[in-house]
Amino acid sequence: MKFYIYIIALLNIIHAQIALPSFHGAHKPHTSVSSSGSQTFSYTGSQQTFTVPSGVTTITIKMWGAQGGSGGYYSYSSNCGTGGKGGYSTGNLSVTAGSTVYVYVGGKGESHSSCAEKMRTNNPLQGGWNGGGDGDYTWSGGGGGGASDIRYNGTSIGDRVIVAGGGGGHGNAGSSTQLSNGGAGGGLVAETKANNTQYGNRTPGAGATQSSGNSNGVGSTGTENLTGVGGGGYYGGGAGANSTGGGGGSGYIGGVSSGSTITGNASMPDPDGSTMTGREGDGVIIITW
Repeated sequence: MKFYIYIIALLNIIHAQIALPSFHGAHKPHTSVSSSGSQTFSYTGSQQTFTVPSGVTTITIKMWGAQGGSGGYYSYSSNCGTGGKGGYSTGNLSVTAGSTVYVYVGGKGESHSSCAEKMRTNNPLQGGWNGGGDGDYTWSGGGGGGASDIRYNGTSIGDRVIVAGGGGGHGNAGSSTQLSNGGAGGGLVAETKANNTQYGNRTPGAGATQSSGNSNGVGSTGTENLTGVGGGGYYGGGAGANSTGGGGGSGYIGGVSSGSTITGNASMPDPDGSTMTGREGDGVIIITW
């Protein structure tokens, strides 16, 4: 009897020391999802970059091109021309997390110091960074405004996915009603000013389109006296004839979805959240995700 009791006690001890298997629910893989955010890029005169956050597959882009150069006179010191305002473009870009987006914010075309400064000779006004055309050496008009653009999968102009055009530079102010202002940039077709707004009813520089203007995206350089030059864009705007304003550079939305582009002579969003007619000064780009 004692032998059986001993065997039973031994079996209980062995059973207590055997680890029973445990069962756990299957773990789901962890997916990193970035919180939403926004980054604003101001003009620096050089390329900038944006690294796509983890978990992000689409970014929304809002961008404004730069204004053309203003000010200066030849024979009417009480009046001077104004550079065309920059355009606006927006759209959604499909991206890969961790990849690099290349950011180019256009600079305003160089201006005379004021309406009281006589148009320069032998010291032409320079075009704004990223495509603005340069003024003529003899009695220079305003420099063209630079375009703003985003490039993806490369840094050549062929890698541009969205562009906001820059405005054309001013020409000679012939009278109080013929100020020879530059044409606004942006839109699928940038602005060409009417002849009757230009000194002597001469022909101003042509606004660029999706297939006309300078295909390298750079505004035309001035070749005649007192002339405004073209703004940068998808295609660069044209320089004016003698004493007239330059044409704006065109916008582009062919590389994004849900895109739209607006010429700088029309109502558009302001970076501060309100609305405005065209972009004055340097360009700006806002990326949200």
